[in-house]
Amino acid sequence: MLQWKSQFKFKIKAAILLGLVLVAVFYLFSSFLAAPALAQNQALEGVRVIAQPLGLPTTDIRQIIANIIRVALGLVGLVLTVLIMYGGFLWMTAGGNEEQIGQAKKFLVNAIIGLIIILSAYGLVLFVMRMLGIGLDGPAGGPGGGAPVTQNFTGSGALGRIVKDHYPTRNQINVPRNTKIIVTFRKPVKPASFVAENSGDDILGNCKSNMTSWQNDCDRPIFDRDHIFITRADNNQPITGAAILVNYDEQGKAYSLIFRPYDYLGDSQNKIGYVVRLGSGILLDDPENNDPSAFSTKVLGVNYYEWQFIASTELDLTPPTVSSVFPARNSTESKNSVIQIDFSKPIDPTGIQGEFKIADDGSSYYLTGQNIFATSSASSRPAGAFILTNGYRTLEFVSTSTCGVNACGNPIYCLPVCDKAGANCKKDDYTVLLRAGKVQRVGSFEALPFSGVMDLSGNALDGNSDRKTQNATTTLPVFPTWQEPDNFFWGFKIKDEIDATAPYLTRITPGLDAQYVSAKAPFDLIFSKRMRADSLYGIIVEEKPIQPEPLCLVPRALFDFDGGATVARMDHCPFKDDSRQYYYPIVTSTVEDVHYNCFYPGMGPGGQNEVNAGNNVSSVCDGSPASLNCCAVYSGVDPFCCNGIAGTETTDSCLDITK
Repeated sequence: MLQWKSQFKFKIKAAILLGLVLVAVFYLFSSFLAAPALAQNQALEGVRVIAQPLGLPTTDIRQIIANIIRVALGLVGLVLTVLIMYGGFLWMTAGGNEEQIGQAKKFLVNAIIGLIIILSAYGLVLFVMRMLGIGLDGPAGGPGGGAPVTQNFTGSGALGRIVKDHYPTRNQINVPRNTKIIVTFRKPVKPASFVAENSGDDILGNCKSNMTSWQNDCDRPIFDRDHIFITRADNNQPITGAAILVNYDEQGKAYSLIFRPYDYLGDSQNKIGYVVRLGSGILLDDPENNDPSAFSTKVLGVNYYEWQFIASTELDLTPPTVSSVFPARNSTESKNSVIQIDFSKPIDPTGIQGEFKIADDGSSYYLTGQNIFATSSASSRPAGAFILTNGYRTLEFVSTSTCGVNACGNPIYCLPVCDKAGANCKKDDYTVLLRAGKVQRVGSFEALPFSGVMDLSGNALDGNSDRKTQNATTTLPVFPTWQEPDNFFWGFKIKDEIDATAPYLTRITPGLDAQYVSAKAPFDLIFSKRMRADSLYGIIVEEKPIQPEPLCLVPRALFDFDGGATVARMDHCPFKDDSRQYYYPIVTSTVEDVHYNCFYPGMGPGGQNEVNAGNNVSSVCDGSPASLNCCAVYSGVDPFCCNGIAGTETTDSCLDITK
């Protein structure tokens, strides 16, 4: 009998020791896989974080299964703990009763064996879930302590459907304290749904003509979580308020909203995070569909849009300058040209968008607000409109006078050339002038509101880039009186010819079939010509496998590179760099150069060598016949170039093959 007890004790000890060893082994392997799991958690960071601003679940199906298993194991473990306590209670109260002591031992032995099984099962399940990239203890990492985390949204935070762009950008840091906040929609919105009249003129989204105070003389947004709300990220306290300005186009449609906080953001000692929320109370200007919410749950799955940024401790007192223009100064360009002005900083769109009107002198043209002017010798008023795009850094005049069709079947638009009565010429002189904001005092570029071109911090344009304040004369007529600092002006010639040269891609990053691309790798497309910045929003990315939230993506055009090339820098949320996620950038037929020539049919890096290399940066394609690693595209005529290999006919068939 004593020998049996000894063997029984040995078996119990062996079982316990074996269970502990198994648990230790499972946890050791789990720890070994912790790094890949953490990387996977980082890759899924956007999906998890998106729940906070959008009200969506943060977990995928694997995490849900892991949570269910965790709860089940926890309940069983609780039952076993109760059994151990009950067994101990029986033993303590046995008073020498061998039968009760034996019963207590059975409870304890069975409970301990069950506990070992549960711990082993927990370790095994944890091991398997870690292999799948999910931990039973939830997502890796803890709450952030400062900067906002990256969010995997579609579009610049645009949801890819409703919001086209905004400033500050998502997760931007060191935003000037004196900035305005601006958002642009893809569809017109209804100001009556989110603007409170305060200027006394029944025009929603403006200020009094004799405005002296943003708080007292300008309209206000409806400031709550269902409409427009701006709060500090650290304590959720709303700002004191803001004025709202609405930009209307010539048809009276509103696309861009500008918020001017009453007080500077943050403070001079600490960087402060802010959250901007656009709620379901913002309605679309769509009477045919009863003006639905801009953030419809039927379309988006959520009923608001939110983004974050961090304000610096400094004010922005640096004036904006003009970085480049097209047509270039003193150059001659074909009549199918976009007039393009690229600035050094984001610009306030107030008074610089819209159509030209004919001035009283009959020889010059101006925009409402009288901040942009143009004149020509023998040509009529250019029909079309200015639009501020490219993160509010590029102003483009797009004509509405058709004069041809490009290779994609889309219209080509032209500026008028020598079409005035009696004109006998084949080219004409154009001059364009931008009126700089009027500075409030010498030595400071702080401009009077609505007095001319200025950046989003209220700094007047420095037309000659000399960093000196020089209020230009504003005595009519505009030309040539206003052609002095700090107004910006330049001249060029437009000829009665059409440029039909198509742009092509000279280099792409990552290259064709690039592998092991890091999460924050640069994503650039370099075009052979200067491109129309607003058209670059037509670049899309398809993913395989499809994700619940597509890759967030917004183009930023960089001009004036060698040979007039354009870098389309695609700002994006992190790629997945620890799993086989495929990305298929598609440059659509809507992408055009400054002459309205579409990219497709086009040419770009290709060839079997390029594919086999899997380069992070593609080979150079210079358009010459000697470019062995370039691939021409002539859909419907010659074989379509698909991923460097000729033989398919359409983009859809190409995507099917590569996927």
